[in-house]
Amino acid sequence: MKHHLLRALILTAFALLIVYLSRTNQLSLYIAPRMELYVKLSALGLYAAAIHQLFLALKERRQQHKHSAECGCEHAPSPSVFKNTVIYSLFIFPLALGFFSPAGVLGSKAAAKKGVSFTASTTVQPLGYEPDQLAASLPEPSASIAPKPLTLAERFPYDEYTKAHAEYGMKLYQKPEIAIPEATYIETLTTLDLFRDNFMDKTIDISGFIYKEADMGEQRFAVSRFAMTCCSADAIPYGLMVQVSHADDYKEFAADDWVQVSGKLMTSMYNGNEILTLKLDTIKRIKAPESPYVYANFDF
Repeated sequence: MKHHLLRALILTAFALLIVYLSRTNQLSLYIAPRMELYVKLSALGLYAAAIHQLFLALKERRQQHKHSAECGCEHAPSPSVFKNTVIYSLFIFPLALGFFSPAGVLGSKAAAKKGVSFTASTTVQPLGYEPDQLAASLPEPSASIAPKPLTLAERFPYDEYTKAHAEYGMKLYQKPEIAIPEATYIETLTTLDLFRDNFMDKTIDISGFIYKEADMGEQRFAVSRFAMTCCSADAIPYGLMVQVSHADDYKEFAADDWVQVSGKLMTSMYNGNEILTLKLDTIKRIKAPESPYVYANFDF
């Protein structure tokens, strides 16, 4: 009976942990917003399972001897105290961490283990142009920002996987300055990288935490944000490299400081890859956002 009671207590504690994280707005630090509803619903399942364990405990108390004699189908726990302690500790330990340890935010230490992504993973393979469909509603850029005599459709070739990025790139191309928004953080960086030649020397604004590795040298650092797909375990840092003229340009800033930087887009070599880089114009410290993570925009 005591095992059923202990299991009921653990299941109830997990349900209460979900409620606690939700009420304190910490649930988003562990899972993506689109998963929150399912996690909250799982708390109901945990409550139901706890009630079932309580029912079994009461039933066992009333029928323990009779049940054993009649069918012999009981599934008695191991008599080993050590084994039971180890098994239940596997559930109690994460519960203790959830209730009593402060919620951590992924930062430069986690980025050092995962590695910051500076490039898109796909390459555009043009299938053809649809100027009437893709560029009919967009004006041609003025000569001051588009010296090449190319149409927008020619500047943004696409394949079946990058058509949305091509259309988005055409809109970004019209802007003299591009601010990377939180809602389309990943999609904007991917678009800039896929069609990088069109955005050279454009002014880009981006915010995130400072990340730096020794092989970046004294005049480079990264501005990144963790992108979460499902939960914090799959979060990957995305960002841009920032190039400064002198190390003193950012000596007052340290790793994990949240900053907003602005600069001209260029490319540089890092670990054998040509990556997008900002030539720093301005940098200022900002307050860390309430939700430090960014998420894939499935409506993009």
